Amino acid sequence: MKNKLIILFFIGVLVSGLAFSQEKVSPIDSCLEAAKQYEANSDLYNSALTLSDGIKIARKTDKSKLPELLMAYCRALTYLGDYSGALLNLEEAESLAPPGNESFRGRIMTAYGTIYFYQGNFSESLKYYQEALVCAENNGKSLGISIAQTNLACVYGEMKEYDKAIEMLTKSLAIQEEANDLHSACNSLYNIALCHMDMKNYDEGAVYLNRAMEIAKSVNNKEILALCIQGLARIQIIKNNFDEGERLLDESEKIAVDNHFRQALLNIYSDKREFYVTQSRYREAYEYLSKYQEFSDSLFSEDTKNKLNTQRVRFELREKELQIEDQKNTIAQQRMMRLFLFIVIGLLLVLIAMIIRIWHIQRVRNKELLEINSTKDKFLSIISHDLKNPALAIRNVLQVLSDNYESLSREEILELGIQVLQTSEEQVKLIYDLLNWSQMEVGRMPYNPADLKLVELADNVARLNRMIASSKGININVEVPDDVIVYADKNMIETVLRNLISNAIKFSNENSEIKISVADAGRQYVVSVMDNGVGIPKERLDGIFGMDATKSTIGTHGEKGNGLGLAVCEQMVKKNGGTISVESEVGKYTKFNFTIKKANV
Repeated sequence: MKNKLIILFFIGVLVSGLAFSQEKVSPIDSCLEAAKQYEANSDLYNSALTLSDGIKIARKTDKSKLPELLMAYCRALTYLGDYSGALLNLEEAESLAPPGNESFRGRIMTAYGTIYFYQGNFSESLKYYQEALVCAENNGKSLGISIAQTNLACVYGEMKEYDKAIEMLTKSLAIQEEANDLHSACNSLYNIALCHMDMKNYDEGAVYLNRAMEIAKSVNNKEILALCIQGLARIQIIKNNFDEGERLLDESEKIAVDNHFRQALLNIYSDKREFYVTQSRYREAYEYLSKYQEFSDSLFSEDTKNKLNTQRVRFELREKELQIEDQKNTIAQQRMMRLFLFIVIGLLLVLIAMIIRIWHIQRVRNKELLEINSTKDKFLSIISHDLKNPALAIRNVLQVLSDNYESLSREEILELGIQVLQTSEEQVKLIYDLLNWSQMEVGRMPYNPADLKLVELADNVARLNRMIASSKGININVEVPDDVIVYADKNMIETVLRNLISNAIKFSNENSEIKISVADAGRQYVVSVMDNGVGIPKERLDGIFGMDATKSTIGTHGEKGNGLGLAVCEQMVKKNGGTISVESEVGKYTKFNFTIKKANV
């Protein structure tokens, strides 16, 4: 359903037309018109800056136009990814909305729904889009009804409720065909086809793709045409019509290349790479893998640029400056009146605090003693239990191998060897974790930060873990650009990555993927290790970085943990000036994120 996001952009353009009606030429109208032109050229940064200037002018001269300006500004911030800023401006627009205007209220509900849609909060998005549909129906505007139904279809698609998505898209299509809106009808047909394909109704999907292609050709919508041909290629490949599938992929690639459809081209390169792998044509598969990675890196750079532009927009925003200046005098007078009262209360609080402090210190000392004893017991338990068990397991396997060597088959010997290797890996990891943890506890862990190329660290750790990962059919993908340079201790960061990747392998299902990626966060980078495994229940997320062997769970192949790895990770990340966190959904994924300093910052 990712391609359905193009509908939201077209809807934004349609709705923006309502926001840019011109009655007379004025500075505000000029700002609106200029912002409209920037948006049409996908220059959202300058569109946002222009609308910010228009808002400043409207606050001083004509507040009646503020709602429209705020709505347009909200839309620009949404596409730039500044969702908190978008919500603030949308809330102000809602407070200034003309009463009883169902059309404007519908637009506000649509804007809320779009913000939550881009954030991935589909339940909230669904609620607001349904409210927008009610407003459109009350207003009796067929265009508004069609837009609301299409938005609902997008949400249902993301929630994998494809029957509901098809129902909404079919209703919207009927309105579009009645209004002879061929561009919108073309999009609706394409998205209905995607829903059928997601439901594995390939014949039905092909019917809608062909209908969408006919309309796309008639209105010269080459992007939808390329996507439709790509969809038909997928269906042909699924039906083992490989020659026809390859021909259609080549045709869609040519259209995308000729018209610079970068996102469509990225999807086509991915499909062609997968197709050539299935056909054992590895040279061509490698060629399209390289093209895919090149385009993926390019799109990542553009996304980073948009994020930087969002920050610049925030700094340009100064609408509240006059209000703050007006409040300063009042605040200064109130401070003097409250100062004396605060001093009296402060003295009383100091006396109370001293009493509480003495009592609290005693409690803390008692608690620390209990924690020290508890940590000691856990440490001894791990040494006595988790170090002993792997050694015994290795001995038992070697005993079986020694006693039955001549009667064992090659496959049985290989299986026993894999068991010894996995058990040895667990034991080595435990020893490293124990040594690292003990050194961190006594403050003897050497800390030697330097400028490091993150992709080299990630590749090295991934390479060392690929043998174990391959035994479960797991693919480790490192998606870190070459130009990411960090300032950290090499051994510590490698240890953190090794523990997180090891955990990801342990809890990943067979034939899945582990992804190592990085995102720009201003003065730091955010490094992520994500698996598509069993996930972590919400009740276990709190305290997951504590040293507690009882919290260690069994992996998807019976792998055992020791409860130390994440505690070591947290301490090493903190030592390097960062933080570590986790997000997870049971049965779907687990994603660990930790921050790390940029070089020369």
